[in-house]
Amino acid sequence: MKLPHGCKRYVDHTGVVRTYYRHTSPPTALPGLPWSPEFMAAYEAAKARGDRAGPVTIGASRTMPGTVNAALVKYYASDDFKNMTKDVRQQNRGYLEKWRATRGDKKLRGWKHEHVQGFINKLATPHMQRNNLRALRHFARWAKRERLLDVNPTVDIEKAKIVKTGGFRVWTETEFKTYVAKHPIGTKAYLALQIMACTSFRRSDAVQIGPRHVRKTAAHPLGVIEDYQPQKGRRTGGNLVTVPIHPDLAAAIAAMPMVGADTFLLTDYGKPFTAKGLGAKMREWCDAAGVPPMIDAAGKSKNVASHGLRKLCLTRLAETGCNVFQIAAISGHKDLREVQLYVDAYNRKKAAAEAIAMLVEAQNRNAVCLTSEDN
Repeated sequence: MKLPHGCKRYVDHTGVVRTYYRHTSPPTALPGLPWSPEFMAAYEAAKARGDRAGPVTIGASRTMPGTVNAALVKYYASDDFKNMTKDVRQQNRGYLEKWRATRGDKKLRGWKHEHVQGFINKLATPHMQRNNLRALRHFARWAKRERLLDVNPTVDIEKAKIVKTGGFRVWTETEFKTYVAKHPIGTKAYLALQIMACTSFRRSDAVQIGPRHVRKTAAHPLGVIEDYQPQKGRRTGGNLVTVPIHPDLAAAIAAMPMVGADTFLLTDYGKPFTAKGLGAKMREWCDAAGVPPMIDAAGKSKNVASHGLRKLCLTRLAETGCNVFQIAAISGHKDLREVQLYVDAYNRKKAAAEAIAMLVEAQNRNAVCLTSEDN
């Protein structure tokens, strides 16, 4: 028997059949048999209560108005929070829940500058301080706009300075060759490598790229990915990129026994990878090939296999002699200063090699002159 909309029926542990209207909080038990006058009267009353109540905000019934808990429940349901990317939402929520554990039942208007500074000071590393403070500042700005705070207590908070380490480690050419020796052309591991090394795509884009993005033209017989919007810039209006298909990538695609209709990379189950899934798989492939992870200043192992390939691509472009505008057209960087780092690094290497060559040449000339004088 079909039940009225919003009803759910089940048999309890005593064998009694029970029917509930689900769209009230808590669900409303309905008496009698479905569609009977008694049942329908209770159903209409419950439906009216549910319609007036509107959507239920998860956690709202368990929080006290005016507290940090209540503010966070409202914040998580706001457009400001929902408009973040999925990864940023997950990260920020983790940081906010850690802070919530320290003062969730306290009044939000009692949240002062010294409370924020004390919380930040207790965090172990500069990166943790930066990331937690970033999440707190976003929440505080929202709370002030919503008139939940009179003053933003996250302003002028001091945090430990982050020591610049150059970011993610770049793959070396030796590591690249070691990986290829273990995972030759025709394997999924090789295709993943070439997608990122030949396009500079992040793994969030590598898992999305497929035949639908490639168009063959007279100028690009192997194909070109035109006006592609990288995942990272889709919410912020990032630059579009156009990337001609490199011969190595074209060969890797052609050698595969199967690629997806939408994406080149498929899991063992024939489904597209997620970004995190590809990252874990790349680490597995790298471990098998003997390509080590990066060890940061704190001695922590970091899986940077995918992003290291993006940096390898940009390094190769710089060492070929490409200027910042040419490199940025591939990478999608908005800030050309970031691209200039790759060019400057190559120029320093080139200048150092030229300097030593000039020194050796000068020393050789002097040696010849001294020998001639002795004769």
